[in-house]
Amino acid sequence: MSGLRERKKRKTLTAIHEAAMQLFAERGYAAVTVADIADAADVSRATVFTYYPAKENIVLGEAPLAVESLAAALDGIDERAGVVLAVRGWLRTLSGWVEPDILLQRRLAEEIPAVGAARSSLLRAVEAVIAEALERTMGGEDTLAPRLVAGSLTAALATVESEAATRMASSGRALADHEVDALLDTAVAFVDGGLARLEERA
Repeated sequence: MSGLRERKKRKTLTAIHEAAMQLFAERGYAAVTVADIADAADVSRATVFTYYPAKENIVLGEAPLAVESLAAALDGIDERAGVVLAVRGWLRTLSGWVEPDILLQRRLAEEIPAVGAARSSLLRAVEAVIAEALERTMGGEDTLAPRLVAGSLTAALATVESEAATRMASSGRALADHEVDALLDTAVAFVDGGLARLEERA
């Protein structure tokens, strides 16, 4: 039953998000109300707020579940390299990440302060989860190194997103899986290089 509930929850999250993004693209963010989004998604206004605490959070799609799923993916990993690879795998499960939808999301984040703040909050939460996992796997009392690595990884992934968005805007098409994988491989290699240097100094 829990699996069925989870699927229904994700289906509703996606329906609300997709309806909202279409309306934002057509009318502009400010001209769209939560009631408009509810009507387009064929749910009640109360249901929208059950899944998303505020209008700006709808832009982020599955963000309400993202940090939770990342924490679950990192749970039990006992090697620092496994943390980086798990984060890479987690990103591939996120709906709307490095897809055409991200172009509108990034534009809204730049134009609407509340959306930009919501994105920043999500990135900080992701970084905190990664740092916690790295503190566990790297051991020792020094928390600076795990925080530096987590910050570098989060920044590298944000740069990957930016690069992917630029390429999609230029080409007018979504990136193929192998193109996304190549970008992620570059980000992982960058972070692994920093980790190797830290371990050399230890």
